[in-house]
Amino acid sequence: MLNYLITIIVIFAIIFIALVVVYVKKKNIDVWLSSYLKRLFIKVDTKNEPVDIMLLFVDHFEMNGHADRLEAWNTGYPKIASKHKDFDGQHPKHSFFYAMDLMHEHELEALQHLVKDGYGEFELHWHHDHDDETSFVKKLNDAFDIFHKYGYMKPYKDGQKACFSFIHGDWSLANSRGENYCGVDNEISLLKQAGCYGDYTFPALFNEAQPPFINNIYYSDNNDNPKSYFQGRDAKVGIKESKNEFMIFQGPLNINWRDWRHKWHPTIEDGDINQFPTHDDPKRIDSWVRQKIHVEGQPNWQFVKIFCHGAQDHKSVVSDTTDRMFSYFENKYNDGKKYRLHYVTAREAYNIVKAAEDGKFGNPNEFRDYIIPHPLNR
Repeated sequence: MLNYLITIIVIFAIIFIALVVVYVKKKNIDVWLSSYLKRLFIKVDTKNEPVDIMLLFVDHFEMNGHADRLEAWNTGYPKIASKHKDFDGQHPKHSFFYAMDLMHEHELEALQHLVKDGYGEFELHWHHDHDDETSFVKKLNDAFDIFHKYGYMKPYKDGQKACFSFIHGDWSLANSRGENYCGVDNEISLLKQAGCYGDYTFPALFNEAQPPFINNIYYSDNNDNPKSYFQGRDAKVGIKESKNEFMIFQGPLNINWRDWRHKWHPTIEDGDINQFPTHDDPKRIDSWVRQKIHVEGQPNWQFVKIFCHGAQDHKSVVSDTTDRMFSYFENKYNDGKKYRLHYVTAREAYNIVKAAEDGKFGNPNEFRDYIIPHPLNR
């Protein structure tokens, strides 16, 4: 009888393991799992001074002419953001990666006040397919001519067409998912030539576009090739970006063993603020912070990049849940001794990374405009 029970248990264990393996491969978890496991054994040693938390909220912003979406962000978001301040006295700032393929000029005009009033900045989001190098560059240039009319993504250096960061529609950066979602193998090189300073697309949970390493800020190279961002080096103090490199700025991706909302398995956390309003949950927020994303050599400056599709999910994002999320950050991560909280945009986060690479230290608030100036000052 005992042997029979042992046999049954072994069979069920084998079946369970096989199902887990199938699930892991089907969901593309195997791509980044080794990186996750390695990071479990890496200790981030912060010095005896406050840890600065840079909270960066990036939005795949797809208004697409919907009046209710425009109204929510025009009036609702400032009401929430104006109630909150970080260590430096700054309100929460949203990074609107505006979908150029869904452009409506009246939206660009109507949202200008959010930049002027300090509630956010505009960057580039783009879903495209079956493009080649020629069509890609032409579409970009045509779009920038329109964006610049409203003060968005204007260059700050001679010879630049624009200055912007990027989120790829459908996650398919550098033709990583094929021509149906991109088509341009050397997309990263073309973006950089156009004035793009970094990509903020990832993580891409359950998607073949997700790179094999997680929870880091790094530089891709060989950027004339498809999926070039699948290799690269971590951002590091004392090492400057070369002309052939391109910054990939990732957000948190981890298995949150403290969050079992799905009952039979722990939550895989990717910082997605979606239509389900759970982003005020301390278990989620603390897991973002625990990833300690930073420039190697400057562990006291840590970045939390969360993302949303805030136009279509405005009822969840422009809500009391977001209000409570900001309050939690301010109450737990802004005591001035152990933590200092800084609300930053994509541009400001980039500038602070560059300052860290140059060996700067202290309050990162001093480096929000370190290289790239504010859109209103270009």
